[in-house]
Amino acid sequence: MVLIPRVAAIVIVLAFALVVVFVMNKLKGENEKVIPQGASIVVRTIPSQHHPTDRIWSGYGTTRTMQSAQIVAEVSGRVIDRPNSIEAGISLKKGDLIIRIDDTDYINTLDAARQALKSIDAQLEGLDVEEEQTRLQVQYASEEIEAAKRDLGRIDQAIAANVGNSGERDAILAALLRSQRELAVLRQQLDLIPSRKLMLQAERSSQQANERIAQENVQRTTIRAPFDAELQSVAPRVGDRVAIGSDVARLVDLSRLEIPLKLPASASSWIKLGDEVRLWVQEPNGEADWTGTISRVAPEADVSSRTITVFAEVEQDPADSDRLLPGQFVHGRVVTHDRHDRVILPRRAVQSNTVYIAGPLENGIRLVDRAQVRVAYSFEGRRPEIDPNETQWVALEVGYEPVNNAEIIISLLDQVVEGMKVRLDSDPKPQSQIQTNSIDD
Repeated sequence: MVLIPRVAAIVIVLAFALVVVFVMNKLKGENEKVIPQGASIVVRTIPSQHHPTDRIWSGYGTTRTMQSAQIVAEVSGRVIDRPNSIEAGISLKKGDLIIRIDDTDYINTLDAARQALKSIDAQLEGLDVEEEQTRLQVQYASEEIEAAKRDLGRIDQAIAANVGNSGERDAILAALLRSQRELAVLRQQLDLIPSRKLMLQAERSSQQANERIAQENVQRTTIRAPFDAELQSVAPRVGDRVAIGSDVARLVDLSRLEIPLKLPASASSWIKLGDEVRLWVQEPNGEADWTGTISRVAPEADVSSRTITVFAEVEQDPADSDRLLPGQFVHGRVVTHDRHDRVILPRRAVQSNTVYIAGPLENGIRLVDRAQVRVAYSFEGRRPEIDPNETQWVALEVGYEPVNNAEIIISLLDQVVEGMKVRLDSDPKPQSQIQTNSIDD
């Protein structure tokens, strides 16, 4: 007895479900497009023709300067000069003075290095004179030795003939030995002169390095703008003491900026150096705020975001009030030229890779046909030579497009079905309508 109510409930639920399915099928059948009988409707069309086109790639990026400098003090000391005009926000030309540091100690160091160089040069000149005199003494000593040897030979001959004196021979021999010792000392002095020169030359090179460092330190006390730029910040004032490495100023060149743009990885085969880039600070509508060109393309794609990075370079007048600033977030669109001429259609004319075509004109009417197409890509912009009112477009794949000059229907697409009768604005009226109008007249 308990099962009867349950069975009855299940039957009721199944019956209700069947009713719902029947009603939905009925409504679906009523909503499906059917070929209308009777008069044709007037539609707008675009001929299937090939056009040159540009493909647009959209991305985002943050502007950065291509040239900037964080200037730091390279010497320590007290600031003795800073022009009154040096404040953040002004424009500087290359070579303009920013600050000057007291250079007294560095000038003294430079003078000491120069004096040391003069002393070394004087010693080197003295060595040249000493070398020349020593060579002369060596020559004289050598001659004296030769003379003593000749005297010693003569006295030996005299002694052998029993006419010489042995005491005289001893005196001559002693003089010869003294001359030989003197010659050895002189030759030793002469041999040491090149090494003494090398030591002095090494010392001179060291002092020259000290002179250059001292000269550079003197120059470093005057800090100037290294290039034309805007002064972002400046820290020390007159009387402040700066240390080596302390921040002095930051300069930013606004004449050339760079924007790394993230684009779809599929753009890698399209993007070329020199391609035009259009940039907007707000939404990318209307004319671009700035235009630039692609200067570099990153060689690797980002695996996580499936993007590549391209670098757009913008040149501008730094004095322009509407200038682009580093750190601004911008929308970018890269314009690339398609190497193929393609059939361009309004985006709404392609539905599920299908387009409707108004067939050949016969007796004032055309029959609607369908064609399968394949979309290569979509883009935005005005193409008045195709249709002055459309801004959303698709480019069809070459080889997957309607026949040439086929009339592609772009209006009343919610009413058009395959096989129905349509007319174009430019078509003559059907013969039956002309006859009806004549009877009415």
